[in-house]
Amino acid sequence: MKLHQPPRHRDSDPNGLPQFVSALLRALCIAGSSGGLTVRAALIAACVVAAVPTTARAELGVARPDAEAAPQAAPANYQGLWWAAPAGSQSGWGLNIAHQGDVIFATWFTYAGIAGLPQWYFMTMNKQADGSYAGDLMQSFQPLPPWYSTGAFSASRLVITNRGTAVLTFSSPTTGTFAFVRDGNPGINAITMQVFGPLPTCVWGAQPDLTKATNYTDLWWAAPAGNEPGWGVFITQQGDVIFATWFTYPYWMSVTATKTGPNTFSGTLIRTIGPACCSPIFFSDVVTRFDAGTATFTFTDGNNATFFYAVNVLGGGGTAIWTKQITRQVFVPPGTVCQ
Repeated sequence: MKLHQPPRHRDSDPNGLPQFVSALLRALCIAGSSGGLTVRAALIAACVVAAVPTTARAELGVARPDAEAAPQAAPANYQGLWWAAPAGSQSGWGLNIAHQGDVIFATWFTYAGIAGLPQWYFMTMNKQADGSYAGDLMQSFQPLPPWYSTGAFSASRLVITNRGTAVLTFSSPTTGTFAFVRDGNPGINAITMQVFGPLPTCVWGAQPDLTKATNYTDLWWAAPAGNEPGWGVFITQQGDVIFATWFTYPYWMSVTATKTGPNTFSGTLIRTIGPACCSPIFFSDVVTRFDAGTATFTFTDGNNATFFYAVNVLGGGGTAIWTKQITRQVFVPPGTVCQ
């Protein structure tokens, strides 16, 4: 007789499982009555899960916990503010990327003409088979005032032209290339995400109720949605700082807005002139910035805000003081949120 014989694992005993179940059934039949079938069935299931090895549960049709599907990682999302790589090498121009599902809406802020006046383009880009995003390079121009999207803005004021094509190819969540053909002239730039604070992670479809979003990084336009197509503001929030690019007329402007109160961010509006697009070499030292007024964003929730702006004569189109109600622009529901 062996005093220290190790216990036999049920997985190694071909008769252990049938014997266990048979004994369990006999015990329940003896103890129960015909009115307790439901109770006995529940007890059997519970006892099998607790006592039968997982490798044998499949014989009884009991699900194995380790067979559950692993959660799928969210697809890469490229929403945010981008500029030339290496970071800081071509300060003065950039790309705003709103990424929802398999569609990117990008705005490119750059310069045009001998005077280097601010010029912006926009692209609706669809995901391609190789993972890149491609679309037409479009320009929106307003030939006559009133400027700065004041009053009841109407897209009928605009002249929209196709200037070429563009392709975004990403090598990582924060690096990629921006290739374009503008008026028949090709160009390409290495790009990287611009970081000026804690970089949020953006996910499409993670929060269907955009009012609950706590980071405001996104493309915004006049509220109610679709009321004033043709202008917008792209907000990038990192920590307690917002960098916003306002795509208006006659020129785009930007603002670095710091948190001044609960859900309120304020800063100086800047109008910039720089080297005309699209030379292979961008001379950042000739970029000139003008104090063009002030701007304030006040958020009532994650999907609604007011945009107050006071533009002085350096805005390039006279002066204006106005307040706009704004909301996120959702082009692939339910939209993207960052956190």
